[in-house]
Amino acid sequence: MTELAMAPPPAALRRGRKSRRQDIVNYAALSFYERGFDRTSVREIAANAGMTSGSIFYHFASKDELLTWVIKEGLKLGHETAERELIGKTTAIAQYRALILGHLKALHDQRHTHKVSVREWDKLTDEARSELKQNNNKYRERWLTVLAQLKADGLLRSDIECARRMLVAALNWTLHYRDMDLMDLGALADQMGGVGLNMDADAFRTLHQRT
Repeated sequence: MTELAMAPPPAALRRGRKSRRQDIVNYAALSFYERGFDRTSVREIAANAGMTSGSIFYHFASKDELLTWVIKEGLKLGHETAERELIGKTTAIAQYRALILGHLKALHDQRHTHKVSVREWDKLTDEARSELKQNNNKYRERWLTVLAQLKADGLLRSDIECARRMLVAALNWTLHYRDMDLMDLGALADQMGGVGLNMDADAFRTLHQRT
């Protein structure tokens, strides 16, 4: 008698769907990064992922929803990378550099989701943009807390919100840097951190290493 194949347990099915969904997000991120959101079709993403367009719509209702998930993953990557860099950093200057380095690492991660979150933010629907702004508030508050302490320590003289916007904008602009300028992200973090505090990279490096 032929034995009937046992159906996979519900937990295994959920893991499989989650894995496939993540694959779609990764392929979409690469396509949105290389071609831009407007020039990328769901059919192209499906072809790259080795599935049909209908299969993608099983997981995502529209290309707009897929973009929202890609950017959500990019923001999550940025937050998690920053938090890893902050481990063991107890002084404001060390935390400041950790935030800069974490942002750079997330932005230039090969999964491209953080790149897309910077480049295609304006393509989000108003509803999605409002939701993701709320999700991003924790990261913003982390920056403001560190910058406020730097100001209290006498290392920063400018308005902390203005400084945060300037620094994040400068970090995001590194998407346009040449590959050779991104080979040593630690050195780049020292350069950018120093500029933010009106000192050269060597002085900044000495300061944060001393603490």
